[in-house]
Amino acid sequence: MKNQNIHLNEDQIICAVVDENDLAASERKHLCTCSLCQNEKQNLEQVLHRLGDMSKELIPSPRKKFTPAVQESHHLQNWWPVFATGAVTVLLIMGIWWTLPFIKLHENMPVQTSQKMESDQQWMAEIIYIDEFALPDNYLDLVSTFDGEDYEDEYDDYYIDEFLEYILAWSEDQKAV
Repeated sequence: MKNQNIHLNEDQIICAVVDENDLAASERKHLCTCSLCQNEKQNLEQVLHRLGDMSKELIPSPRKKFTPAVQESHHLQNWWPVFATGAVTVLLIMGIWWTLPFIKLHENMPVQTSQKMESDQQWMAEIIYIDEFALPDNYLDLVSTFDGEDYEDEYDDYYIDEFLEYILAWSEDQKAV
């Protein structure tokens, strides 16, 4: 502070009590030369010392002396986090290793699905053709002249369903071979 008439403010005095090195060089120089600022600093220090002494007097003494409990260290209790971490790591590795074949299987799934759909469509086309033209050509003439009014529709539908189930079972057997 260049002017001797300008004194340190309250915050600067508090900084001087805590640590004078926190003040700027000009403020420290002013504090050394100004008796008014030195008196304020000493008054603040005395107030703080009295507060400290009063707090020591007013704090109740403990009924028992505090002693921290001594913990017995069990060998395995100290290692359980390591074992748990190891177990989780092993489970993660096993889970990843086990799912890799399924991930590769699912990558080819769209191609396999479209191929299966094409083969199913061809198979259904064959079944429809067999349903419509089950007899050889020379016997179709006989069937086309036959009037089916003697049979009930339920009876006819039953045998058609049985025939289709037989064809499906037979074709699945042929695919398995």
